Amino acid sequence: MLLIFQVCFFVGVGLTIMSFVFGNLFEAAGIDGLDFDFDVLGLDLFLPISPTLYVLFFTVFGGVGWILEESYPAMVIIIILIIAIISGILVSSLVYYLVIKPLKKAQNTSAPTSEELVGVRATVTGTIFLGGYGEISYVVKGNSFTSPAKATNGGEIKVGKDVAICWIEE
Repeated sequence: MLLIFQVCFFVGVGLTIMSFVFGNLFEAAGIDGLDFDFDVLGLDLFLPISPTLYVLFFTVFGGVGWILEESYPAMVIIIILIIAIISGILVSSLVYYLVIKPLKKAQNTSAPTSEELVGVRATVTGTIFLGGYGEISYVVKGNSFTSPAKATNGGEIKVGKDVAICWIEE
């Protein structure tokens, strides 16, 4: 059993180092992973299908199992397995909830792309003059933005008017 713990630990450490050295190896290969979030009775449960969390689980599982088997040779192997599995799940869950999930949330609130802005309703905050530019403000994903704007027909639009973003240039 010691060999299984050592293999899990060293493979996990090796994949972590490879991922770090080669710069997000999994993401570059297009297998960044999927996370299915479920809300059951107010609890935020998740089913991670993410290589990063699997590597972390096996690294912790192998390391804890190895340490327990070496430190407490008289301990029953089933107890060691249970403790190693629980440790792997606990550490993976903590990393998911405290690191990965907040980063994904922050990524979702970042600046929108040009394609996302087409069709968004906006309010003129600085008069758009005849043949010139003005300023609009709009809200996307709960964040407020302002941008320069020009009327599609080249006309004038007064402050406070509601408009829609038709396209974005430069």
